[in-house]
Amino acid sequence: FKREMLRSAILLLSSFVLSTRAQCGAADNARCTTWVQGGFCTSEYYTLDYRKATCGAVCNLCPTNAAASCAGTTENANCGSWKTNGFCTNSAYTDIMKRQYCCRTCFTPVVTTPNPTTACAVIYEGTTEVVNSNPTTAATPLNYNASITKVFVKTGCSLKLYTDPMGTTPASGSPFAGSNAFKDLTGDATASISFECTCP
Repeated sequence: FKREMLRSAILLLSSFVLSTRAQCGAADNARCTTWVQGGFCTSEYYTLDYRKATCGAVCNLCPTNAAASCAGTTENANCGSWKTNGFCTNSAYTDIMKRQYCCRTCFTPVVTTPNPTTACAVIYEGTTEVVNSNPTTAATPLNYNASITKVFVKTGCSLKLYTDPMGTTPASGSPFAGSNAFKDLTGDATASISFECTCP
């Protein structure tokens, strides 16, 4: 009986030593990106301590920042709609599952565009400024490649978009009142060919 107790104590002590060694902190194995694709992070074939010691950061098994590496993961085609429906914030799903299926969608920080400095309004094609306008006194032509996508109007100012060069046919949603916020354009506003910006 004493021999069995001694054996159990030694086994318990050795497992404690091994688990202490297997704690997070060491750099991930260079092959982790390949192993992640094969399901290493969620495999029950390997102990949790081994997975932590081997690929802890990539598998999100160790404390890391929210934008930890998504290297070696493949995004599911439905991640955008899943995020909209709460997948990334749902506690019913583990971070390991979220990283496995939607790593970039759930863990990449959202980059916001800072408000531009303008005397009246800024008109964009994608992220490219088409016009950063001072107040105007008449319809002014717009020159861009594909379509304008958003506008930013300074508080107190007003931006009118037109679908004709003379400024007689207002585009959908026009005029846009200044609110120091971006406004996404829809409908014929994306094909406006002239504008007018006024400030008091």
